[in-house]
Amino acid sequence: MLQSNYESGYFRQESLLEYLPESLLKWVSEGRISWFVALLLGALVPLSFAPFNIQSALFSYLIFFPLSLFLYQVLQSSTAKEAFYKGYFFGIGLFSVGVSWLYVAIHDFGSAHWALATFFTGGFIVFLSTFYAGFAWSLFKVREIFSAQALSQTIVILFYLPILWVLFEWLRSWILTGFPWLLSGYPLIETPLAGYAPIVGIYGLSLLTILVSACLVIRVKPVFSLVSIFLFFLCGILLGQIQWSEPQGEPLSVAMIQGNINQSIKWDRLQLEKTKQLYVSMSEEHWQDNDLIVWPENAVPVFYHTLEQNFYRKLALKAEKTQTELITGLPVFDDKTQQYYNSMTNLGGEQGYYYKTHLVPFGEYVPLAALIRGLIKFFDIPMSGFSVGGSDQPPLFIKGHRVVVTLCYEDVFPQDMMSKIPESQFMINLSNNGWYGDSFAPHQHLEMARMRALESSRELIRSTTSGISALIDSKGRVLVSGPQFKQAVIKGQIQPRMGTTPYVFWGNYPIILFFIVAFLLFWKQIKFFPNK
Repeated sequence: MLQSNYESGYFRQESLLEYLPESLLKWVSEGRISWFVALLLGALVPLSFAPFNIQSALFSYLIFFPLSLFLYQVLQSSTAKEAFYKGYFFGIGLFSVGVSWLYVAIHDFGSAHWALATFFTGGFIVFLSTFYAGFAWSLFKVREIFSAQALSQTIVILFYLPILWVLFEWLRSWILTGFPWLLSGYPLIETPLAGYAPIVGIYGLSLLTILVSACLVIRVKPVFSLVSIFLFFLCGILLGQIQWSEPQGEPLSVAMIQGNINQSIKWDRLQLEKTKQLYVSMSEEHWQDNDLIVWPENAVPVFYHTLEQNFYRKLALKAEKTQTELITGLPVFDDKTQQYYNSMTNLGGEQGYYYKTHLVPFGEYVPLAALIRGLIKFFDIPMSGFSVGGSDQPPLFIKGHRVVVTLCYEDVFPQDMMSKIPESQFMINLSNNGWYGDSFAPHQHLEMARMRALESSRELIRSTTSGISALIDSKGRVLVSGPQFKQAVIKGQIQPRMGTTPYVFWGNYPIILFFIVAFLLFWKQIKFFPNK
């Protein structure tokens, strides 16, 4: 059992947290009340993400406060079980606020009864929370194995703690196709620490987030913690001045067409002609003065082959005549395989197709479909049986430039994109965030898209059905964006670029190397001290 006495405890005397009232620290870490505090701390974390940190960058810095107190809670736990429950409640608080938009998708647009929507949303939150419970339990056990001497505890907090944190975020991003939402590095995009992103990527930023938080907990003289935090930020500022890529050719003028068709009628066949005419009419005056016209994901929600001759062929001829290329998302049916794909194509230029490779569970395909289809209407949404595109698809070329293309949810998986970056000049993402209504989801998704631009030093076109459509520069800054829930044409320019960031070059391998080194050192500690 670990010592948690405040008078002689490890943290009370010399950590930065000693400047908080002792009564508050006891309330945070002792008894069952600490589980409720963990819940509140978790609920505070999403406030450091978009849309809050867009209104004020100060919200980004908020993330260090609940994380440091949560770490303090876990490290002061007297049993592994206590640490586990604190982690569980922290995760429930975090995801209850951060992914509350899932209820909107299931209830408002999936037409599920509120009780069923609550059940499925709650089940998902409980599942996601196990990763924080696993982190807290693992951290306790690692600290238990090491001695209580200050040097060993310093190693635990500055080495094993960050590694364990990132390991569980990585596991969450991989297990059951992954859910890399609300990774703790994303709020840093509004801080000087964003300068590290082109070097270490989002998981490296998560490592930095937890290191800064650990500096508030570690038992050293406060000046050392403050200097360490200062140096982290200073290096981030200096790294942020580096231009990792350079312009390639002339800028391209872009017009993104945001039709804002309500999700409840989008798939209604009676709405099809209106949808076609809407996108055609909104695009009409932009053919002559733009290099690209971009329609969002599944802009016209019917298979390509049914409209190929009478609709898409006419658009392709118009694009060729005006030398303006039309990029659109659309479902494509393959006669040979009898499968259909969520796709993107280029009309008027070097026509090609991209088939989505990372599908959204329950949205684009239904796991265990034979068992749960028909259970609630949400599982029977139109075209929820897409097939996965191949990994060896030829690249898409737009205006002579090789482009990294993603559809909706794919851009939250950087590891799927990085190998395509070096030979590509810009990125394009077509999305449909209409499922989530006026919730946090569209803002959080835009924040993740911005991180992909920053990590790769590539500019990004992001066209959505109802917002937030935006053009993003190579530093992850929004150049221009459109309104939500309004029909709009968002116009601007993007600059094709060449050059490779360190993160594009080595991807997540440094983080994986940290995992391996940490495991080997931990194994060595167990081997030599088996009774600890």
